[in-house]
Amino acid sequence: MEIVFVVLVLGAMVAIAIPAFSNWLPAYHLKAACQDLFGSLQLAKATAMGKGVNCTVSFNQPVNDQTFDYVVFLDTDGDLEYDLGESILVKRSWGKDNFPGIWFDPSHGGGDGLTFSNNDKGIPAISFQASGIPISNSGGLGMGTAYVTNSKGMVAKVVVSCSGNIRVE
Repeated sequence: MEIVFVVLVLGAMVAIAIPAFSNWLPAYHLKAACQDLFGSLQLAKATAMGKGVNCTVSFNQPVNDQTFDYVVFLDTDGDLEYDLGESILVKRSWGKDNFPGIWFDPSHGGGDGLTFSNNDKGIPAISFQASGIPISNSGGLGMGTAYVTNSKGMVAKVVVSCSGNIRVE
């Protein structure tokens, strides 16, 4: 009788824990993806300041026949476009391997979940100068927001201000 009671109690605990876990995991992936993007933007800023060369983050960037959600690279010619031979610091694809169920929210930012200015190739990008100030493709101050969503419809955003401050909301 005691064994039956223990099995019933464990069964009830599992029945309660599974729905909570299925809601927790997508929220965890959303937070982790935003923190990863935040860290990559901070890396771009720090690298630009440390090396004295523009460091660009471009979104939906193709490299060698694969499109990445974002790429961080040393932009030696300062055009906010990845060119063959420029050093890549980070290539990130969200999906089943890194952050499952995560993507840029197409209901924000003109359909791609991004409010960063496009470069001449039509790819959203932002670059940090040696001063740490972000610039856009036009050479003016750069700023923008990446809206990130998960499979449960939760939305978070990573914001870069015109002064170079980066935050997750």
